[in-house]
Amino acid sequence: MGMLRILSAVKTLTRSIDESLEGHRVAVLPPGSALLREVGSGSYDVIIMESEMDLISQVRSADPRIEIVVLGSEAGLEIRAIKEGARAYLTFPLVNGQLKEALREIDEMFETRRETGRLEEELTHKYTFQGIVGKNPKMLDVFQLLKRVAPYFRTVTILGETGTGKEVVARALHALSSRPSDPFVVCNCGGLVETLIESELFGHKKGSFTGAIKDRAGLFQAAGEGTLFLDEIGEMPISFQPHLLRVLQNGEFRPIGGHETYHAKCRVVAATSKDLLKEVQAGRFREDLYYRLTPLVVDLPPLRERVDDIPLLCRHFIKICNERTGKEITGISRIGLSVLMGHDWPGNVRELENALEQAVIMANEPFLKAEHFPSRLVRSTPALSVRPQAGSSLLLEDVIKEHVEAVLQQCNGNRSRAARKLGLSRRALLRRIEKFALPPREGTERAQRKIIPSPEPHTSEGSVARIGVKGAR
Repeated sequence: MGMLRILSAVKTLTRSIDESLEGHRVAVLPPGSALLREVGSGSYDVIIMESEMDLISQVRSADPRIEIVVLGSEAGLEIRAIKEGARAYLTFPLVNGQLKEALREIDEMFETRRETGRLEEELTHKYTFQGIVGKNPKMLDVFQLLKRVAPYFRTVTILGETGTGKEVVARALHALSSRPSDPFVVCNCGGLVETLIESELFGHKKGSFTGAIKDRAGLFQAAGEGTLFLDEIGEMPISFQPHLLRVLQNGEFRPIGGHETYHAKCRVVAATSKDLLKEVQAGRFREDLYYRLTPLVVDLPPLRERVDDIPLLCRHFIKICNERTGKEITGISRIGLSVLMGHDWPGNVRELENALEQAVIMANEPFLKAEHFPSRLVRSTPALSVRPQAGSSLLLEDVIKEHVEAVLQQCNGNRSRAARKLGLSRRALLRRIEKFALPPREGTERAQRKIIPSPEPHTSEGSVARIGVKGAR
C-alpha cells in the first residue's frame, strides 16, 4: 500500500486508529475554519472526521478530489454520510481493521486515478497533431487530409467559423511541407487599408507614392519559398482581387513603382469564416479567384459538432495555462465539465481557451469549479440554471417537465438538438413532449396547422363534439 496524505480531525485518537494510520503522512488539526482552509490547499488525499456530518459538504466543496472518512458512534448514518459526499462511515468501536481496510481501498482508488491520468496523458499525446487536439472523426479526417496534401500543395483554402483554429491548421500545413524551415508569413486581409494592400503584398519602390522613402519588399517576396497565409481572404477588396488572381495563376507580380517582374515562389494558404460561394453569388468575390483558391479545401468543424473533444482540449489548455501562470491546476470538477459540455461555443475553440484561462486565474484551489468560469456559461447550462423556486412543486415529474421545457427554450425549439443535450433519442423526447403536453414550437408547421372541427356526429344533449387537427395523425 502506498503512502496517503491524511488530515485527521478526530477528537480522540485510539490505538486502533493509530495503527491504521501507520505508514501514512498524517497531519492533525481541529475541525473548523482552519480545517477548511487546510483542505482547500489541496495538500491531502484523505480527511478523517468524527461525527461532523454538516462539514462533509463544505469539505467536498473546498477540495472535490479529497476522500472523506467519517467516524461516529451513532449507527444508521451511513447512507446520509455517503449522500453528503463521504467515502465511508465507520462506527465506534472500530473492529477488524475497518479503518485500515477503508484506507487500503482509497489507496487503490488513487492508484487507479494515477494510472487513468497517465493514460489520459498518452491519449492527449496520441490525438495531438501538429499542435491541433482532436479525436472526433471529423478532426481525424482533417488530420489525414493535411498529411496527404502538405508535401505537394501550392494553394489551399481553410474554411471554418471564427475561432476554429484556421491559423493553427495553416501552420501545420507549413510544418509538414517540404520547406518547413522557410518563413511562415501572416497577412490579415481584413485589417489592410484598401489603398495600401498592393504595397503590403507586392512591395513598393522608393518615391512611388507619398511616404515611400525607401524600397520595401512585399509579403510575397518576404515569404521566399515558405508559406504565405492570407487570413480572412473573404474581406479582400474586390478591386484588388484581379491582382491576386494574376500572381496565383502565373506567379508574377511587380512592386508599386517598379518595372521589374518578380516571381512568387511561396505556397499560399487562404482562410475565411465566410461562405465564399455566397460571396461570389452576391458579387463581392470574383468567381475566377474563387476557383483558383479552392483546388484543395480544408473544412474545419465548429466545436459544437465535436463536443467529445472538449475534455481533451481542456487538458491541453490547462497545461498551457499552468505554464503561463505558474499554477498547478490538476483538473475540472464534474459540474464544471458539465458546464463546458452544455455550452454552444459560438466562439469555438478560442472561446473555450479564453474561458479556461479565466478559470485558471480565478481558481485558488487545484480543481476548476463551475463558479470559476464566466457566468454566461453557467446561465447557458439548463441543468445548472434551473432550480426549484420557493413554494414550487418538488414532484419529480414537475422537475423533469421544467427541465425539458428549459432545454427546448435554450435550443429555440429544435427538438433534435434538445434531444442530444438531454441525452435522449428524438423519439424519447417527443414522447415526453406529448406526455407533459408541452406547446409546439412557434413557427413550425404543427403550430401553424388550423384546428378545424371534424364532421359533427349525431350527439345527444350534453355530449361534446370532437375536435380534429388538420393533418394530424
